[in-house]
Amino acid sequence: MARFGGRYGELDEVAENPQPSDRNFDLSSMATQDASKHLFGLVDWDEFLRAGVFLSQAEFQLLERAQDNIDYAMGNPTTAKSLATLLLKLADKCTSSIPAQQYVFTRIEEILSSETEFKTRAGLFTIDGTRLQDGPFLRALRSTDTFIQESASVGLALLLTANSGEVNSLVTWLCDMLQLGLEKPQAIEIALPSLTILLRKDTCRPPFAAKGGISLIVQILNKLGRNGNAQQLYELTFCLWTLSLGESADINAFLHCGSISTLTELVAAAPSRKVVRMAMSALLNLTAGSNEGVLTEMLTGGLTKMLENMIHSNAHKQAGDPEVESDVRNLFEILMKNYRDFSTYDRWVSEVKTGNLRWGIVHTEKFWRENAKLVEHNDFELLKELIRLLSSDSPTIVSVALYDLGEWTRFYPNGRGVVKSLGGKDQAMELIGHRDPTIQMHALQCISKVMVTNWEFMK
Repeated sequence: MARFGGRYGELDEVAENPQPSDRNFDLSSMATQDASKHLFGLVDWDEFLRAGVFLSQAEFQLLERAQDNIDYAMGNPTTAKSLATLLLKLADKCTSSIPAQQYVFTRIEEILSSETEFKTRAGLFTIDGTRLQDGPFLRALRSTDTFIQESASVGLALLLTANSGEVNSLVTWLCDMLQLGLEKPQAIEIALPSLTILLRKDTCRPPFAAKGGISLIVQILNKLGRNGNAQQLYELTFCLWTLSLGESADINAFLHCGSISTLTELVAAAPSRKVVRMAMSALLNLTAGSNEGVLTEMLTGGLTKMLENMIHSNAHKQAGDPEVESDVRNLFEILMKNYRDFSTYDRWVSEVKTGNLRWGIVHTEKFWRENAKLVEHNDFELLKELIRLLSSDSPTIVSVALYDLGEWTRFYPNGRGVVKSLGGKDQAMELIGHRDPTIQMHALQCISKVMVTNWEFMK
C-alpha cells in the first residue's frame, strides 16, 4: 500500500491509484453538493427552454429530479447515462452562460465524488465506455472565469484517473498555470486541485515531468519559502512525492532543478508535520535507484548532518510521527553506507554533470591541488561542461563555476592556454560586468588566475 496525501488533511493509506474524496470549494465555503444546488438556482433555465435548442422540457425535468435526489439518477443505469450525456451537451453548447458552465462542471464533480461508485460513474462520461469525451472540459480551461477553469480541470483530472485518455492537453494547461503562478499566485490556487488528483495516476506523471513540471513545482516552492501557505506547501510537496515514485520517476529532472536542496530545506524548516513527512519520503524515494548524482547531492548538501541531528534530538519522536522516524533512519543509513564509496572527485563530477554546483569540500584549493590533472580526460569534456555552466541563471552556480575554473587554471600545466582555447576566458570576462556583485567578484578573481602566473602573490 502506498501512502498518498489526502486533498485536505493528513496522509491516508490508499491504493496505488486512489479514488478521489470530496473537495471543498471557494464558493461561499460550500461543499461541492451545496455549490451545485446553489448554482442550479442561478441559471436562467427558462431562457434555454424558450430557445428549444439546448434543452427540452423532458431534459429539464431530469435535471430537476436529479438535483433533488442524486441517488435517484445514479441508481438507474439508463437515467445515469442520460444525465451524464445531458451535462456534457450543456457544457458543450451553453458556453455563453457562465452560471450554466459553473453549474455543469460542479455537478459533474459532485457525481464523481463518490468513492464507492467512482469508476462506474466516470465511465458515464465516455463513448462506449472507452473514449473520454474531453472536448467540453478542454474548452472550459480557456474560460475567463476562474471558477469554471478550476472545476473543469478537476473534473477532467478525475476522469483521466479512471479512464484512458489523452493527458497532454491538461498537462500543458497545468504547466502554463504553474508558470503563470510564479508571478500571479492565484494561478497556483486554480491549478493545484487538479494537479494533485492527476498525479495520483502513475501513467500521468511522465508527461508532466517531460513538460518541465518538476522544475516548475520546485521554483514555486522556493518562491513561497518556509513561511508560505502551509496547505500549498503540502500539496506541492505531495506532487513532488508522487513524481518520485517508482521506475518512471525522472531522476535527472529532479537533479537538474535543485529539488533535493529544496526538499532538504523544507525538512529543516518544518512548516508543518505533513510537509516534513512528504518531503522526507520523497527524498527517500529518490535514493531507490542508487543514482550516483542523487547520493552525491545529498552527501554534499548537508542532508547527512541534518538527519544525524534529527536522530539524536529525537524531534521526530516527540512529534509522534513513526513514519518520519523510519524514513529519517532509513535515509541516514543509505547515505552513510554510500559515503565511503564516493571520492571527492566523484562528487565534483556529479555536480558538474547535474549542473547543480554548490559550495562545499569539492570547491577548495586543496581539492584542485589534488585533482586538477583528472579533468583532462575525454578531451576536457568536464571542463567544457564547467564553462557552459557560466551561462546558468543561478548566481551560486555561476560563482562556483568561476571559482573552479580559476583554481583549475592555477594547478593544471598550461591551464591558462586550455581555458583560453575553450572560450572560458572570454565568458569570464563578460561576467565582470554582471549586475550581481558576487558574480562580479568571482569573475574578476577567475580572470586574474587565468592571466597571472603567480596568483598566490596577488592574494
